Amino acid sequence: MQTRRRGIDASRRSEQQGVALLATLILVLAVTLILGNIFYRHQIDVSQATGSLHGDQAVLLAISAESWARDLLSADNDDVESDHFDEDWAQAIPLLPVDGGMINGCLVDMQSRFNLNNFASYSEDDLANERKSAAVGPAKLWEALLRDFDYLVDQSRVPVIVDWLDPNDELISPAGAESADYSSFTPPRFPANTLIADPSELAAMIGYSFTETQHLLPWITALPRATTININTAPEQILMALSDGMGRDFVDLVIDNRPFFTLDEFYQAIDIRLMIGEAAVALRWPSSLIDVKSDFFQLNLEVTLGQSRLEVQSILQRGRNSRAVVVRREITVVPAGVTTVPSTPDTLESEMADLDRFDDDSDNSTEDAYYLRPLCEIANNIAPTDDGGN
Repeated sequence: MQTRRRGIDASRRSEQQGVALLATLILVLAVTLILGNIFYRHQIDVSQATGSLHGDQAVLLAISAESWARDLLSADNDDVESDHFDEDWAQAIPLLPVDGGMINGCLVDMQSRFNLNNFASYSEDDLANERKSAAVGPAKLWEALLRDFDYLVDQSRVPVIVDWLDPNDELISPAGAESADYSSFTPPRFPANTLIADPSELAAMIGYSFTETQHLLPWITALPRATTININTAPEQILMALSDGMGRDFVDLVIDNRPFFTLDEFYQAIDIRLMIGEAAVALRWPSSLIDVKSDFFQLNLEVTLGQSRLEVQSILQRGRNSRAVVVRREITVVPAGVTTVPSTPDTLESEMADLDRFDDDSDNSTEDAYYLRPLCEIANNIAPTDDGGN
């Protein structure tokens, strides 16, 4: 009997030890999970704090580079009476290593492009007088640029932009468009009735498609006031639109003879080819349309610091007797999965074709990286190639 009782007690002790062991294992597992979660959250917090710190430092580095560019464009360091590709501002900023990263960038003359806000002060009489005049004006230049890209040009092309920019709701001509014309859109659109801040807004105007606007973006801008075109920095597409029938002869003549330090030098060079007198040349290409100097530049920066990558686009306005001021700044955070790699397409059409491949029905699941084209590479690809340029 005692032997049986001892056997039962031993069995109970064995069961109790098994339960205790199981409880101990569960406790160890729970503690391990809790500690793992604590360490994981700590790692995330450290990573987020580091990323935030790097992001803040990258912004400060970009602002420092911005200040350097402002000094570079000041009257103390640059000839403000003539701007061309032989000057220091036109040279790409070399890769600047900083602790934990680097800075890369370049300055682009925004007055080498067509400023859409030049149409803000147009009236119906201004438009009619320009069409009758022998002088090249913004309207003629704009329509010539569209023709050069094989886009349809009709009587609505300029009035639509004028009506979008002017402060009233009255049509500049029957070919224009105001609020009533946009109200039928879904969702409804509303004309800006003021200067625009981004040239991509052209796509919102009646008659201008998204694809057309994307194609024109490298040659257009939207600056805070009316501006002239700098013939020293204008790309071939803008020069061709300026040629007023001279075509390639005009483009080659300008590129071969620039930089021009005064408009008179430009008029003399054209007169040697046309033999119509400098006064007639000045009438045909007036100083209200072209110049040899610029007041607006865009600073393109790429800042990499740790895991943070920023793209910064700053519009700088230069005064005659002071440092340039920042009139607009756009900061874009580049996602970690995006890689910046060189790209050299032959034409903008090839880029559009590449984009068309990535439609909703395509299977891109095998792609494990995305690529972003550097800002300065884009600027350099549309810049003219002068013998003495950058």
